[in-house]
Amino acid sequence: MRYLIVVSVLWSFSFGIIKYGLPNLDSFFISYTRNLIALAFFASVSIYQIKQFKWDIQLAVIGAIQFGLMYIFYIQSYQYLPAYLIATFTITTPIFISISDKYFFKNQFTYKEFLAIFLVILGSYLMRYNILNLRDYWYGFLLIQCANFFFAFGQIWFKYWNRKNINTNIVANFSQLFLGATLITFISYLLFGGSSNEITDTNLSALLFLGLISSGIGFLLWNVGAIKVSSERLAVANNLVIPIAILNSLTFFGESIDFALFLPGIALFYIAYRIT
Repeated sequence: MRYLIVVSVLWSFSFGIIKYGLPNLDSFFISYTRNLIALAFFASVSIYQIKQFKWDIQLAVIGAIQFGLMYIFYIQSYQYLPAYLIATFTITTPIFISISDKYFFKNQFTYKEFLAIFLVILGSYLMRYNILNLRDYWYGFLLIQCANFFFAFGQIWFKYWNRKNINTNIVANFSQLFLGATLITFISYLLFGGSSNEITDTNLSALLFLGLISSGIGFLLWNVGAIKVSSERLAVANNLVIPIAILNSLTFFGESIDFALFLPGIALFYIAYRIT
């Protein structure tokens, strides 16, 4: 659990860094670049530990989903929402972890998940009064939910993969996840990305931090931590980052929150999380 706590603190700064450190860069370019940086780092690790490297297409597919598709949707949402709301809307990740674990891997499903999703939408409806452009608000909300699902599904798949490959050295083979993520984000950048991405020194520093620390080291520690805990505790850990990220958005990045509308929405989110 300590790995998950450390990464939650680390990731809490990423929301503001993406929003205010990379304001002029295309979202598809950001997704591709941070995965490419992480791939370069872990490829060197794989080369150093080449005797323990074993090609597995499943790892590449897991990475394409967990780090690739997740980033494509997640980073696009910064065009429509403030950082604190993006952090808040990740609260649904435990619900998607429950759905992924029960439905996709255990063939079980209950109506509690449907009720949880309804409460999340209701809570988001309350929060919308803080936002002037409602179209952007709901579009950003939808993007985050897609990102949450892909991140949750990837975590659960990695847990089940590890159970069948318990003797595989995760560190030596972690580059394969970022290979899948880099390929899918590169394709999305070619198809949908903007042509002009002039990188400043601030942009470069932010990208290096996000790619090497948040994505690279962060996802390694997170996935290692994920296989050491139950799916239920993993679901809890996915929400540790939210209060820290909101606090960072208020103190370090100068965002403001209307708590009269924000707190009732959070309460419904919490109820939704508890019933799954």
